[in-house]
Amino acid sequence: MSGTFEPASKATARYNCIAFAAGDERHWWEGEGNGGRYSWPSRIRRVTTVETVCEIFVSEGFVETQNCEIEPGYEKVAIYAHLDTCEFSHVARSDGTVWKSKLGKGQDIHHYSLDVLEGDQSDEYGIVERILRRRIS
Repeated sequence: MSGTFEPASKATARYNCIAFAAGDERHWWEGEGNGGRYSWPSRIRRVTTVETVCEIFVSEGFVETQNCEIEPGYEKVAIYAHLDTCEFSHVARSDGTVWKSKLGKGQDIHHYSLDVLEGDQSDEYGIVERILRRRIS
């Protein structure tokens, strides 16, 4: 990964980036695999794609935006896709002060730019495909 980030937790395989972005640090969220034993919102088609991850957050009141900057007063999610396949690869969240990511089975990190995770190396997540936001109440 290029750029700067700060570790924010110890590594854990308990939850992944989708769960973390949705505020669930107790379950691994995945649409398919493991005989359906992973957590997944019941109202969303059970497949892990850019579209279905977007649907998760839209169903929680997020709307699409083109602004990828941290915005005080807004929660945001950034959905990443692999450069070569355009398949879902990662989701980061912002609380209006910093971007936060859960790195697979690894640690949570804080980063001030989305491009910290962008690129085509094995430890990078491709490009930001969608940005969604909702006002913090």
